[in-house]
Amino acid sequence: MFFEVLVAAAIIGLIAGGKFSSLGRMNIKYIYLIVLAYLIQAGIDIGAARYDFWGYPYLHIISYIVLIFAMYKNLYLPGMNYILGGTVMNFAVIALNGGRMPVRADVIPAKMAETLAAGHGGTHGLMTEGTRLAFLADIFHITLPYQEQLISLGDIIINIGVLILIILGMKRSC
Repeated sequence: MFFEVLVAAAIIGLIAGGKFSSLGRMNIKYIYLIVLAYLIQAGIDIGAARYDFWGYPYLHIISYIVLIFAMYKNLYLPGMNYILGGTVMNFAVIALNGGRMPVRADVIPAKMAETLAAGHGGTHGLMTEGTRLAFLADIFHITLPYQEQLISLGDIIINIGVLILIILGMKRSC
């Protein structure tokens, strides 16, 4: 869903008279921390498919703390308040559920449910009756022509912020 939001924002930004070159002039502080946090999360998902490591949930929480710090330092950017808010929502549900984002078992493929039930879901885990802040978990099912996704309320808020950031970032120097 994130890729689709980036494409939509770029198209809207161009229609509104923005330029891609303006994005290159954005003054994003601590961008290396944002990249590091996403690399950690990708590493967890890749590693969990092959290796059983007790530290994955802790690394996931640490990656969110790093993200939140970097986003806080960039609150002056348009839309960053939404991105930070959505990230904090995701962090809250992850931190209160053992370092994994809960997902609804009734809307995921059976193979994925088996993987999550076996504890090999990396950054994700199955939602249970004991799930805290379940309304912030990955509960929204989206079917695109080429893939299916589960997203959270936090993801929706983040995507709104990304739209704002890209569109306004293309219109002016940030």
